Parts: sequence; structure tokens; C-alpha cells
Amino acid sequence: MLVPTTMPGVTDPQAAALLQPRWARARGSLLTALAGCPWTIVALCVLALVVTVAVDGFAVWPVLPVVGAVVPAVLALASVRGLVSEPPRWVRAAFLTGGVQLLLGVFPAVGFATNAGGAGAVTATVVLVLALAAVALGVFFARRAMQALLTPVSRELGATPFTVAVRARLHDTGLVSGSVSIGRAGLEWAARRHRATGHGHLSFSELRDVVPTMLPGTSGPVPWLALSDGSVAQAVPGPAVLLRTSSQDVLLPVDEPHVFVELLSVRVAAWRATQFRCTAEARR
Repeated sequence: MLVPTTMPGVTDPQAAALLQPRWARARGSLLTALAGCPWTIVALCVLALVVTVAVDGFAVWPVLPVVGAVVPAVLALASVRGLVSEPPRWVRAAFLTGGVQLLLGVFPAVGFATNAGGAGAVTATVVLVLALAAVALGVFFARRAMQALLTPVSRELGATPFTVAVRARLHDTGLVSGSVSIGRAGLEWAARRHRATGHGHLSFSELRDVVPTMLPGTSGPVPWLALSDGSVAQAVPGPAVLLRTSSQDVLLPVDEPHVFVELLSVRVAAWRATQFRCTAEARR
């Protein structure tokens, strides 16, 4: 099955039961974004080809846009299984699939249909409008799938294989965004301002302690992460999470720090149990 109907990768029955309604909603939206919308665009390109051939006669060149639309759709289907555990990547995958289909399929198909004239020109307009709508809907449903699965953040998500991303609370001086992601073996945090980016990573093996804390508001925004252009993303005072390792402390400016800590604790416990089993099996 392309996307499992039951919550994948969860061994805790209680967590699976609590999260199954979320997964049911997310699954439908994900399939619409990465299967339904791309293949709708393929059908529109086929329609443009049929009308072009009917008006202008058969030629090889008008077939190529259909191929250009089919290839990204096939690749999107092939990648769905690998993307299931990466909700933060769903929106990007839908956007890239639709964008490539527009460039390689829709725009050339519309051009051929327009040049055919008559019914071809009318069809070209319809195909273009519907294809643009399909791309927008694909991105919308991908975002909807991610939000249905990950919102609100709860400790039960720690028992899943999904990468859980939450917003980092940053002082916005213009197009600043940040996130903190909990993966299967570590944490990542990132910030972006225009083209400048900054990243950090910490594996679970380095983690010694995790505690909720507060960023005091007396001194204003606090420097948080260096960006590639030499500037620094600043965190807004408020709730936060403190990660302690043997070599450094890392502060993550996230809302609902107690929920974040519970989720992370569940994920770390599952990772350590897996590492223990792998070590035990290796010694046999």
C-alpha cells in the first residue's frame, strides 16, 4: 500500500489509538497533495494534447509536455513512502512536483494548444487555469496534512517515527523564520532571514538533560543563532527549553516547553531502547 491506513511505526497501543484519527485525516490530504493533484495535471496535459491533435493534426512535439508532466507525478508517487515519516517536507514536495509539472508539462502544452488556434486556444486557457489551481491545492493539502498530524503537539508524537517540527519564537526584523525539529536520532534547529540561514544539530547520544525554562524579558531579544551573512537571529523572551550536554548548553525558544520536553523524553527513550536492542543483538 502506498500510504498505510493505520498509524505507521508506533508500537505503543495507547499512542496509536490516540493518534489514529489524526493520521486518517492527514493520510487523505497527503494522498490528494502528492497523488491526486499531480495526476490531475497529467490529465489536463493529455486534454491539451488531444485538442491540439484534433485541431492541428498529429505531431511528435505536442506529446513531449505529457511526458514532462508524467515524470514528476511518477517520482512523487515513488517518494511518498519515504516521505511518510517526514511531515515538514510534504509542502516542499508538493510545491516542487507542481512547479516542475508546470514548467515541463503545462506551459509547453498550453503553448502548443494556443498555436493550434480555434478550440485549442480555448482549451489552453482552461488547462492553464485548472493546472495552476491544482498546484495551489496540492500545496494547500500538503500543509493541511502536516497540520492535521502534528497539531497540537503532544507527547504521544514522541512514540512515532515522524519528524516533529515546531516554530522557534524569534524576534522578526523582516522575513525571519525559525524552527526546531525532533527527528528519530536527534534534534535540529534552524533560522532564516531572506537568503541567510543558520543551522544547529544535536544527537540524542550527546543529550544529558532537558529542562523547561524561561528567557527573561528584562533585557529584550536574546541572540540565538548565527546566520550565514554574519547576522544573528534573536529569540523573543518567554518559555524555552534548555538542552544540556557534556560540552555545551543549548537554548530553544519554543512555546509549551513542558509538552516539548515530554515529547522529546519519549523519543529519546525509544531511541535508547533501540540502541540497546541493537547492541544486545550484535553481542550474540
